[in-house]
Formats: sequence, structure tokens, C-alpha cells
Amino acid sequence: MTDPHPTDDVLDVDSWAPETEKPEARRGWLRLFGVAAGALLLGSVASTSAMLFSGWRYTPEREFTVSVLLDPDAETAQRDAVHRALDGLPARDGVRLETREEAYAKFREQVANDPDQLAGVDPASMPESLRLTTVGRGFDCGPISAIRKMSGVARVWVVMKPQAGRWGAEVGC
Repeated sequence: MTDPHPTDDVLDVDSWAPETEKPEARRGWLRLFGVAAGALLLGSVASTSAMLFSGWRYTPEREFTVSVLLDPDAETAQRDAVHRALDGLPARDGVRLETREEAYAKFREQVANDPDQLAGVDPASMPESLRLTTVGRGFDCGPISAIRKMSGVARVWVVMKPQAGRWGAEVGC
């Protein structure tokens, strides 16, 4: 009987080896993985560059003013309790007490051009208030609701001050 597939080498070892995955197929998967990783990297670099060149920047720090108007008949103990609660907020210069006289002087400066608004207003009619200024990218309104519910508090509001081409606004806490 004759061999239908004659070979020149009598001891051809490769003909007896089991058939395994071909190296070309393995290289195909590696090539696909390399192209996908390169596209992902190139896409992230391109999108980051586009955002930076178009003017996108991180959120700047803003200045927030917290004002707590006290009831006209608020007692010293109530005012001190509100002061302690405000001390828990991160204040730049600490908590300041604005007396009735200081509030009246501020009001007079604001309405100096309209004397009709000054009619009937005196320092005794102005409320005392506690104020603080804080700086951050945003304002956490969590502690404000507890302060608003305290006895002796008439009104609480938070104002984001305007800054270099950015509008100011009252923060709805």
C-alpha cells in the first residue's frame, strides 16, 4: 500500500501534532483589542480638549451670605441659641450681630434717594439680625431648615453674591 500524502521527511513531527488555534486568529483578537483601546483613548483626549478649548471650566468658588432676621421680641437666650447654630456653618469671618441701629443706618443708605420710604421708619422698627459669609462651590441648605424652625427667628435667607460676570441670586433653602 502506498501513502497518498508522501513527505520528503520520514520523521515529520508537525504532521503528528494536534491541530490547535492558529496564531493568525490569535493576532486578530489582539489587533481588535488594540484598535478599541486606541479609539477609547483618542476619544477621551479629543472630548476633554474640546471642552477645555470651548470655555468649560470647573465651578468657581462663590460667596454666600446667610442672614437670620430675629423676631422683635426675641430674648437673649433665643438669639444665643441661633448664634450657636450658625457657628456650625463654615463662616469666613464668623457670625456677626447687626443691631437695630446698624440696620437703620444701612436702610438709610439704600433709600437715600427716596425720602418717602424713610417716613415712619425709626431704629426701633428695624429687626436685629445675625449674618455670616461663607465661601464654596455650592451651599448646603441642610442646617438652614433647623435654624428656620428655632424660636425667635422671623426669616432666614441665603444670597449668592454676584461675581465677575456671574449673576447673584437668592438661594431657595
